[in-house]
Amino acid sequence: MAKVQRIDRGFAGKLDSFEGAIQQLKITYEKYFSGIEKIEPVKEREDLRRTIRELDRERPTNLVQRHRYQTLRARYISLDQYIQRNLFQIERGTHPKFKFRADLSERRRQGERPVEAARGADPEPGRVEEEESYRAVFDRYLEARRACGQNDDLEFERVRSAIHNQVRAIKSRFKCTSVRFRVVVEEGKARIKAVPQR
Repeated sequence: MAKVQRIDRGFAGKLDSFEGAIQQLKITYEKYFSGIEKIEPVKEREDLRRTIRELDRERPTNLVQRHRYQTLRARYISLDQYIQRNLFQIERGTHPKFKFRADLSERRRQGERPVEAARGADPEPGRVEEEESYRAVFDRYLEARRACGQNDDLEFERVRSAIHNQVRAIKSRFKCTSVRFRVVVEEGKARIKAVPQR
């Protein structure tokens, strides 16, 4: 006769809460990626990671509960990868939804410009300084990549285009006047980080 395994009620409750938190985090990040929420739910994501660590330390003897936890954990990992992929696209200025809003905002701004500008008036003041800033960020980025042993065979125009798209997306999202970029090294890789300026 098969032995009936005992159900851990406490652990079952934690699994219910864990499943609900995964679903809630997914909804919250979808709102963030869609522009409904303006602030990334970093705290909620970190709370879920902490829950994972706590549940990992528990060893349920019930096979059904153990299987359920492994399934929920796999769902969380899949969600976390999805979130990270979207955040990376936002950081690079290539996220479809953020790019669409940035393009729309840019078109609206262009539509409000004086007619003289559209007819080929003198370049906007500061355009030269803007190009020099892009070049300075690009040079620092290449230096950091070399120091990290990464490939430095990059085209300035492609990096400049990515930064420019990111500037438009961030200005549209944060309603800021400018964006400052800094080069950082994270997990042995060089990255360009954007900082909105109020």
